[in-house]
Amino acid sequence: MTRAPFFLSPSILAGRMTPEGQAPKGKLVGFKPLQERYCYYSLDDGTVLGVKPVMVKVFRMLGPDGRPASGPDGAPAYFYQTQNVTQILTPDEYKIMSNRELQE
Repeated sequence: MTRAPFFLSPSILAGRMTPEGQAPKGKLVGFKPLQERYCYYSLDDGTVLGVKPVMVKVFRMLGPDGRPASGPDGAPAYFYQTQNVTQILTPDEYKIMSNRELQE
């Protein structure tokens, strides 16, 4: 049975600092995006807000002995950094964009 990787977000990792106050060690891992999509939200003022997280860096966590670390269930442990990308649209712009995406 394959186990899902264990990921730590920056906010979770901040609470898991080493006793010396340093962040846990990790090895930078290359990656390629497979899919990056926006989530759209209709705001009370009529504006449409689009938000998508974009991966910036991925690290394979290393234990104190320098070997790859695992999560509580034995799955590989990763730390990642993301950046939010946003769009601000009018309702009409969102409709036009949505129609174009449906036609593709």
